[in-house]
Amino acid sequence: MNEIKGLARSVPARVSAPGRAASPAARSRAARVAVRGVFFANGAAFASWAARVPAVRDGLGISTGGLAVALAGLAAGALAGLPLAGVLVARWGSRRTLIGGAVLFFGTLPLIPSAPGLVPLTVAAAMFAAGNSAVDVAMNTQGVLVERASSRPVMGGFHAMFSLGGISGAAAGGLAAAGGVGAGTHFLLTAVILLAVCAVATSFLLPDAPSTGVAGPTFAFPARGLWAPALVALSALMGEGLMNDWGAVYLQDVAGSSAGAAAAGFAVFSAGMVVGRLAADRMRARAGTDRFVQGCSLLAGTGAVLALAVPAPGTGLAAYALIGLGLAPVVPVAFTHAASRAPRGPGPSIAAVSTVGYVGFLAGPPIVGGVAEAAGLRVTMAVLLIVTGALGVLAPRLGRA
Repeated sequence: MNEIKGLARSVPARVSAPGRAASPAARSRAARVAVRGVFFANGAAFASWAARVPAVRDGLGISTGGLAVALAGLAAGALAGLPLAGVLVARWGSRRTLIGGAVLFFGTLPLIPSAPGLVPLTVAAAMFAAGNSAVDVAMNTQGVLVERASSRPVMGGFHAMFSLGGISGAAAGGLAAAGGVGAGTHFLLTAVILLAVCAVATSFLLPDAPSTGVAGPTFAFPARGLWAPALVALSALMGEGLMNDWGAVYLQDVAGSSAGAAAAGFAVFSAGMVVGRLAADRMRARAGTDRFVQGCSLLAGTGAVLALAVPAPGTGLAAYALIGLGLAPVVPVAFTHAASRAPRGPGPSIAAVSTVGYVGFLAGPPIVGGVAEAAGLRVTMAVLLIVTGALGVLAPRLGRA
């Protein structure tokens, strides 16, 4: 909790919000609700994509290797977008960056299932991911600002809203798949609704003044004190990326689930993420960072072993719940550590840690997909088991960071 106390001490004496005059407490509450809405919308949009990956693949008639190529485009767009988002947040502020990123993110979603071939699909996926990167850095920066103004830990709750959005998006995807609704129609309705949510939310965000100094480089490696949270984020987000992009495919192709049950599996995983993140702040305070992250790695690893050893629909759902519970709290811990080391300007630090972390989140799945083309999809859970083991090894370093 020391990093949270450090954040609280850095809160400015006065914080103004756009619009009508209001008390600092009222502005903080409104901003907290707004940031929750943005996290929810972001999670719902990405879950909509994740839950319908099999439908997109089958609708375009591409192989597992072709899907891996499209996921490589997803990774390239995200990795290019993350450092750029850090620069934009520093220059323009997180609110303006979030608006632009949301337009690109939600606006590109309906283009994915209507792509006329593999190359256009890869380009659309890259644009979708670049918009997501901008929203991700901006909303986490806003989360830090609200946490400072609240003087208490709230990042776990924000990330829980992302996972709750994931449940909603995946559940809607499962219903759409079971009801025979095409991915194009599903994605268009999702984009319109969630863009409207973000448009309302941005009116209540807290301002962060753009940097007036000399702009730094577009990309900078994390400073020495940021490498521990960056590597923890890398491991945890690789696990999340594998579940997002291959979880439904694994249940359908390896465990023998129906299309609707495969989408439901992702919803169960997201439910585990919600529960884990809601409990994260309190449990971490009791156990300490080292033991907490090690416990998370053990829980997620147990789920990976179960899914790998007994590939069946019922055990798959139980395994996905355990994986979600274990992976869920790790990234908020990593971001909180990163923010505590730059109390006056958290945006670039969050962007640096996010960039390293999202190497795992977005580059990991296409690499695993390429291997799975030759070795089979069971390799997905084998890699996840390795990732959770890495978290356990890294946990003591995070506690000392």
